[in-house]
Amino acid sequence: MPARAIILVLLLVLPLDLGAQYQDLQLWSSVTFRTDVTTKLRITIEEEARFFENISRLDKLNSDLVVDYRLFDNIRVRMLYRLILNGNKDGSFELNHRFSPAIGYQIRKGTWNIELFAKYQKTYEAFNRSADWYLPENHIRLEGEVSRLFNRNRTESYAGFEFWYYMPQGQVPFVEQWRLTLGVKHKLGPDHRVRLYYRLQQEMGVENPLLAHIIGVGYLFTWHR
Repeated sequence: MPARAIILVLLLVLPLDLGAQYQDLQLWSSVTFRTDVTTKLRITIEEEARFFENISRLDKLNSDLVVDYRLFDNIRVRMLYRLILNGNKDGSFELNHRFSPAIGYQIRKGTWNIELFAKYQKTYEAFNRSADWYLPENHIRLEGEVSRLFNRNRTESYAGFEFWYYMPQGQVPFVEQWRLTLGVKHKLGPDHRVRLYYRLQQEMGVENPLLAHIIGVGYLFTWHR
């Protein structure tokens, strides 16, 4: 199915309740370093800054370490550690930690590529600042992405969709939010790549859910050993 048809179907079925939510324009920017240790093992380090409230306030700083291992040609496993600095309105920051193992499946056909990921995520908030800081927020995240190469394989357009399934302690689990992402990646050379995307993020299962319009920009440097 063409990517445009997939996007149209997603837009038709997504639950939008514009009358019971508020909206925000955000900017997410990142710088990424990546290297292949072996033909199967990859390490990625990323720094990301997120600006909220119509791009007027720095809300979050993320530092990621990702270890990615390809088990087979189309299956790989991944482990992410994220150090999170959550910003408060008074300018202070709170330190959180996130751990997320994942498994992914990839299908390639010509210039088309499809990736599916299932992630289990544990986030430790209020680290060492409360009596129950060791009790994590648990999520299952399901992600899918369709992409296509063109311009002599230098440019890649993509569309992604993601569900966050929240499993609170002692409560009934529920879908907490979804994301729809449309973007493009472009190679500036063998080692350098830039990314630009638009992301629609919708909270669910809460009062006054947030509908976020996110503009994302990123730079990736790949060290070829």
